[in-house]
Parts: sequence; C-alpha cells; structure tokens
Amino acid sequence: MNYLTLSPDSPVGLRFKELSQDSRISDFYLTANEPMSYKRNGQLIYEDTVFEIQVPEHVEPGCLDSAMDLHGRRYRVSQLVTKGKLRWVMRLLPDQIPEPEAVRVPVPALQTFLEAKNGLFLICGPTGSGKSTTIASMVLHRARRRREHVISFEDPIEFVYPENLPSLISQREMGTDETDFGMALRSALRQAPDVIIVGEIRDGETAEIALQASETGHVVVATLHTSSAAQTVQRFLKLIPSERLESSQASLADSVKLIMCQRLLLDESQSKRFPVHEVLLQYDGVVNIIRRGDFKKLDQELETGWKRGMFNFEKSFELRRSEGYRSSAKVGREEFDWGAAEQYLREQEVLEVKYAEMPPA
Repeated sequence: MNYLTLSPDSPVGLRFKELSQDSRISDFYLTANEPMSYKRNGQLIYEDTVFEIQVPEHVEPGCLDSAMDLHGRRYRVSQLVTKGKLRWVMRLLPDQIPEPEAVRVPVPALQTFLEAKNGLFLICGPTGSGKSTTIASMVLHRARRRREHVISFEDPIEFVYPENLPSLISQREMGTDETDFGMALRSALRQAPDVIIVGEIRDGETAEIALQASETGHVVVATLHTSSAAQTVQRFLKLIPSERLESSQASLADSVKLIMCQRLLLDESQSKRFPVHEVLLQYDGVVNIIRRGDFKKLDQELETGWKRGMFNFEKSFELRRSEGYRSSAKVGREEFDWGAAEQYLREQEVLEVKYAEMPPA
C-alpha cells in the first residue's frame, strides 16, 4: 500500500519546490515525522524541516515503487519500512528528457543505435549512474527521426515522452498496465514493435526473451548493474540455464550491437558531476571473442579500438579532461564488483521470502 501523501503547499512540499531548482540535487529522503534529507553531488545533507504525516498504527512490510509529480517536477519513489517506520526515497528526474549531447552520450554509441534495425543494446552501470536518463535521451533522439513503434516496460514510468512524435511510443507500467512481466514481454513480440525497452535484466527468462527479440528483427534496449563490458557479457550469460548456454553465447555474440557502461564522477572545482563511459561495439574481433568465451580479451579490444569508436573509461576520462572537467576519483577498473553485490542481495531477498513461506516443521 502506498502511504505517501505530500501536499504541494506544506512546508516540505514548498522546500521540495525550492530544492528541485538545484541541478546538483538527485535524491530526497523522507521519514514519517522526522527531518528530511537529500543528496547534493552524491553527499547526504540533513534539513530541519520535519515531514509530518498521519500513518496507521500497523504498517504493511515490504517495498513499493511508484512515481509522482510535484510542482511540475517528476519523482521516482521507492517506499520502504525501517524499524517499523515508513521511509520514502525520491529520485528527482530531469524536467525534460535531455539531448544526447547534454548528457555526453558518446557519438559512436548514438550513431550505432540510430542506424540499427535489430540487435541488443546494453546500457550498464551502478545504481544512480544515469542509465535511465541515457536511455530516454537516446530513444527520444531516435523517435524524432523515425516512424516506428516503441514499447517500453517500466517500474514505474520515469520519463514521459512527448506527444506528436513521428514514432508511436507505448509506455507500459508494471502493476498498472501489466502484472506479469514475462508474459507482457513475450506478448510484445506480437504487437509489431520496432524498439523494445526491457529495463533491467534480472533473470534468465528476461535475458532469453531479450535475446530472442533482438534476433527476430527488433532493437532491444536493456540495462545491467555491471561496471565493465567484459563483466556485462559474463553476467548476461550467467543468467542463462546451463543446457542452453552454448547456443545463447553464440546468439549473444551475433546480436549484441553495443555495450556501454557509465559512471558519474564529481568535479570538485565546479561542484557538479559528469559522466565517463566504456563503449564496446560489434566488430569481427569482438564477435569471435564472445563466441570463444575469452572475455578478458575484450579489454584489449577497448584499448586498441579507438579508431572504430570503442574506448575504455581511461580514454573517456581523457576526453572529459580536454573539455575542462577534473576529478580526483580513480577511473581504472574497480576492484569491488558493485553489480555482483546487488545481485547477491537480490538473491538473498528471494531466499528469505522462500524460507518465510515454508511451513513449520
């Protein structure tokens, strides 16, 4: 049950209006009858303004995702319970879908996406790295230049695409427009789509449907919580059942057109964040490496493929530096696998639910 009620004219509502004008702010944290807090440039800041709300004595456990509009701005809302108290984490979304140039989408990646008639496009990175914004920017850029049917599956709908585009966009929200994700995704193949936006690939069923769709004349866009191209390929294949792994590996090699990983770094001098990317495109060398399963050699392709539009995080950071950005953050490959950590936590949640549902001995 969604317990959030936030009046635009309340002290918190008015504070939201003021803070939402600051482009450095990304997330708000509201806890029932406690001071609010928010993140500016990734750093948590506490406020004195108390979020007053009437809550029932007994709160239903669990999480709930939704979206809301407030003072002309849109927020992605995640409701959770902590020590019996309700808390909401609200991600502030851009008031308009930005142009690809504004969010620094690499030109080779954008060009490959615009020209594609089929294939799998994986946009990767940790939570909060701007994957949803990048995808919305790329999809809108394409929708303005083609006459196609685009279907997206979102939980919840974050960016609302403008009307009167040459393309027809069907945005479907899980829980409101559809309840069974797997069934909805399979049904989409019979709805004459040209582009399918899957969202996060969390299980083998989604991975296999996405692969099938990309092989049958559709452009498929999906995300993974991975930090490098090599890790993305391995994570995708780990989701596939072992009896179909060999054929799926060959299919992935032939279908994947783009793997783009991204991170946000803080420029302390400008007090703003900027993106760096790793871009892997489909070339003969890349296809053969994936087919053979020699994934570590993908890093070599990234280092030597500059003239073909591919590059790693280090090269991307050099480009940002030439544009005037500076950061003390390390840009090399991270030793800690945040994507694996998030996958592990999700698996633990599934196990906890299964154990809770088991009858007592």
